[in-house]
Amino acid sequence: MGIFDNMRKPKGKLGQIQLKSMNKEHTPVSLWGLKHLDIKGDDVILDVGCGGGININRMAKHAKKVYGVDYSMDSVKVSREVNRQEIYDGKVEVVHGDVQSLPFDDETFDVVTAFETVYFWPNIEKCFGEVKRVLKPGGIFLIGTESNGSDNIPMKISEKLINMTVYNDKELCQYLENNGYSQITAYLRDGRKKQETIKEIGGETKTIDDDYDHVSFTDKWVEWMTIVARK
Repeated sequence: MGIFDNMRKPKGKLGQIQLKSMNKEHTPVSLWGLKHLDIKGDDVILDVGCGGGININRMAKHAKKVYGVDYSMDSVKVSREVNRQEIYDGKVEVVHGDVQSLPFDDETFDVVTAFETVYFWPNIEKCFGEVKRVLKPGGIFLIGTESNGSDNIPMKISEKLINMTVYNDKELCQYLENNGYSQITAYLRDGRKKQETIKEIGGETKTIDDDYDHVSFTDKWVEWMTIVARK
């Protein structure tokens, strides 16, 4: 398995190194995405495509319990290492599974998150339906990515090398609507202008200043996207 295949499904020593690296590299966009999620003390959360497990760790500090699921066994292993204490405390559980058929009962979770992972989901509309199945009525689905579409050089290169699909906000919101989600809002951060555009589907669009400065040099050239929808 080559380095680019490992980005899709981390495996072996190289995959584990990449997972730990991604925990650090994806921190800025993940923390920005989490700004748009109001985690409550009694929330039970699922992080799909949990990768290296750092977002599980962050959310477990505020939620009742956080589950992680990933189709890479090495991702499961690293996530368990990162959350060793939280697992011992009963705050976290990480399992092996596929987003196309999540290993959980209907209406289990208050919140489902997906950070930097929908690029790799096969039959994405079906996957959104599967996420909806495990959400409680009124539950929240949050999607976080570091690009709104592929109209920039880094993401265009990534699409070709890694066999991934980079979606824009219109596409993802349409897939959510097709699955019957409601109260869909897209948050788009322009790193160059330091502005955030908030698009409410079926509602208003507004732009506000965004002084979030926890960014790398390359983050300034992409448009971060967080989408929040309700079941």
